Amino acid sequence: MKKILFSLLCAIVSIGAFAQGKLTVNAGFLFPSTLNATAGYEHSFTYGNAVEVFGEIGDHWKSGEGQFWKGYYWDGGILYKHRLARYKNGMLRFRFGPEFGAVERKFFVGLEAGFEYNYVFQNGWEFSLIQKNNVNFVHGDTFRNGLLIGLKIPF
Repeated sequence: MKKILFSLLCAIVSIGAFAQGKLTVNAGFLFPSTLNATAGYEHSFTYGNAVEVFGEIGDHWKSGEGQFWKGYYWDGGILYKHRLARYKNGMLRFRFGPEFGAVERKFFVGLEAGFEYNYVFQNGWEFSLIQKNNVNFVHGDTFRNGLLIGLKIPF
């Protein structure tokens, strides 16, 4: 029984060492007149590359009383992040991938591309600065681009 428990404990520790999962939370502004918040899960690979599954919500506000929440959207997708440069405590990545969602009750399919700079703190948390470009199809809100800041929390 002790051997089985010890083997199980070793397996759990080794799986946890290779997991390298991070919870990502980002928020920022996109052009034109858009607030954006993103949450996701990032899995790191060798050489600094990663894959992120994310969901986001945003608001493309309009002028006028009672018009602020009229242009909301939500979407989700998957991003591949290719490492371009590695620094002492940071990394620059190119990110791209498909996304899908809805804006004002109209569904869309789109592509996202941009750059991401991550700075790693001693406790393993990461600060991220993201430049984001979205091209969406099948509705009027075609282009969105801007900056997001956020945190990545390892677990």
